[in-house]
Amino acid sequence: MNIKLQYTSKSVLLASLFAFLAVAVGCKKDDNNNPQPTATAKVAFLNGVFASDSLDLFVDTKKANSKLLGFGDHLAYLSVTVGERAFEIKDKDEKSIAKKSFKTEKDNDYSILASNSADGKTFELIQIADDLTAPTGDKAKIRLVHLSPDAGKLNLASGETVLAENISYKGASLYKEVDAKKTSFEIVDADAEETILNVEGLDLAKGKIYTIWVSGLQDPEDQGEALKARIFTNK
Repeated sequence: MNIKLQYTSKSVLLASLFAFLAVAVGCKKDDNNNPQPTATAKVAFLNGVFASDSLDLFVDTKKANSKLLGFGDHLAYLSVTVGERAFEIKDKDEKSIAKKSFKTEKDNDYSILASNSADGKTFELIQIADDLTAPTGDKAKIRLVHLSPDAGKLNLASGETVLAENISYKGASLYKEVDAKKTSFEIVDADAEETILNVEGLDLAKGKIYTIWVSGLQDPEDQGEALKARIFTNK
């Protein structure tokens, strides 16, 4: 009798072990067949480089654009794997002119800014965070990005309302909520308190998010490099 009980206990133990292994293997197969989705962030690109005819943007080693990006062009948001990503711009002859790694975090949004020095000899990539939280009610959101290497600090105003103050070169203001309507904006030299650019009749839509970005030179030798304000619709 004792021998029979001992044998039965061992049989149950072995059966349980085999069942556990079968479940474990099955789970492993399911994990392989249904991998977890890759965490991503989104990145847009604004080309403030006037010292190169046109550019390609690379994320790690993959080209992000389908056609060359000229001065003043932008690239809408694309998904990138989170973590340290290497961003690189190359000229039309495939020569690398700037490369830098930036950290991206899951479900966050960013803009990569490309700029060059006033003399056109050095190039730089800058990362800024984009807050794409929807505006409230009937509002839109707007901010200022400064990419003019020879301009001083800038303000963004709409009539008597100042929306951004003392934004330095390569800097960006926080988004501000504004009425969703057709309106005009002034880019103001913060020190001289003089308007240097006007953005006329910008039709702001309810729920939309916009970036006014300034690039080029205040004192250009070539009019193709002249200071200009452009609009990027973030969302």
